[in-house]
Amino acid sequence: MNHPLKPDESRNADPLPVPGERERMVRAEQVKLLYAKAHVAVAATLVNAPILTFVLWSEVRHAALVAWVIYMMMLSTGRLWLTYEYRRASPSPSTDNPWRTRHLIGIGLAGIGWGAAGFFLFPDASVVHQLFLIFVLGGMTAGSVAAYATTMVGFALFALPALIPLIVRLLIAGGDLNLARAAMVTLFAILLMFIARMIHQMILTSLNLRFENRDLVAYLSTTKRQAEKLNDELTFEINERKLAQKERERLITELQDALANIKVLRGLLPICSHCKKIRDEEGDWQMVEAYVREHSNADFSHGICPECLSRLYPELGKNNLPG
Repeated sequence: MNHPLKPDESRNADPLPVPGERERMVRAEQVKLLYAKAHVAVAATLVNAPILTFVLWSEVRHAALVAWVIYMMMLSTGRLWLTYEYRRASPSPSTDNPWRTRHLIGIGLAGIGWGAAGFFLFPDASVVHQLFLIFVLGGMTAGSVAAYATTMVGFALFALPALIPLIVRLLIAGGDLNLARAAMVTLFAILLMFIARMIHQMILTSLNLRFENRDLVAYLSTTKRQAEKLNDELTFEINERKLAQKERERLITELQDALANIKVLRGLLPICSHCKKIRDEEGDWQMVEAYVREHSNADFSHGICPECLSRLYPELGKNNLPG
């Protein structure tokens, strides 16, 4: 009897998410987003720092400008190298904390660099150059919303060091115009903080939804595999029962056929006390051999018993019996 193959019980289902895994995955994605946007922020620095140096060249001490632009260029080069190393290393979620810290340090140093420009490179004698400096610092801070709002810590590390020195410098300069500009820059920083927080929440919600969907897919896949396994087991059991039933039916049929072929002699048989003929159901007398052969599967092999041999053939003697 052929049996179907039993379902494979060794198939491993997709592992369900363990507690804390989603938080690690979300944090890892935040770090990836920071590094993914790092080259844009660094490129903005590499372009704007030389432009600002060129514009302020006639209004600010050259030594300060050269020192500042060298610092910004070296920092930007280091951040580009860090981004390259991160992409080459492709750290796992459990080993990305040092990379996150290094990137945040780079963001903070960049914010300090732009804040130093707002305080030490402030052109006291030219309102036009002051407005240009404020415009550049405001633009860089606004751009940092898109680049660093993935984590509020990153945005704060850039925006606060970049704008607070400028606000302090305007307050030190005094005058109604500078006080008004300081108030506007402060309001601008607050608005950017709210915008950055909104973007941060949207990114966080999007990442959580992504991993919730991933966990849901893993759960549904596991449930589906379990259901398929149960279905396979039930199918196997049903097939086994069907085969067993067919086997029973075959045995019953064979037994019925065997019973149908078996002829059993039952009841009282009328037999002649002299010639030993048997009377059948129709009233005819038959020889014992013919009657038994007709009503059973037995047959006869003729011989002669010792008594008949002695009576019919006395000359052969008892010692000449066959066998």
